[in-house]
Amino acid sequence: MRKLKNLPGWLAFRRLEAPLLTGLVLFITSYTGDVILEWRGVSYTSTILNNLAIGILGGLTLLFYLSASYEYHNYKRAKEQMALISEVNRQVREALMDITESAMVEDRAERLTRLDEATDRIDQVLTQLVPTTAASMSAEAAKAKAAEARPALAR
Repeated sequence: MRKLKNLPGWLAFRRLEAPLLTGLVLFITSYTGDVILEWRGVSYTSTILNNLAIGILGGLTLLFYLSASYEYHNYKRAKEQMALISEVNRQVREALMDITESAMVEDRAERLTRLDEATDRIDQVLTQLVPTTAASMSAEAAKAKAAEARPALAR
């Protein structure tokens, strides 16, 4: 049992189900064809290895296809995640630059307004671009929490 856990990913049982089933179907179909040929006079023993080879090659072909498809989908998902992270990074950097620039403003009310706007932009980026993990926390609940924290900035 311990040896099965150390197998490479392409030999995982979930990936082997479809190729094994395909190989079995090909083998049974080929075997049925051979039974029909035997009724016609062709010897049965001359075709059993051919049936086995057809089943194995069909299963390996499907395994190759499924593995390539799995890797392609992983690549596409990683590429999408990298694009999302890049966009979030860009927008958060812009908001942080606004926060940095607001530190130079002499008027306290203007500085707090700019900080509030930058915080709103960061909050908007994180709620719109980044998928939420907690389904129970809605956008209104997040805005209500943010509104409760904001009056402390204005004091």
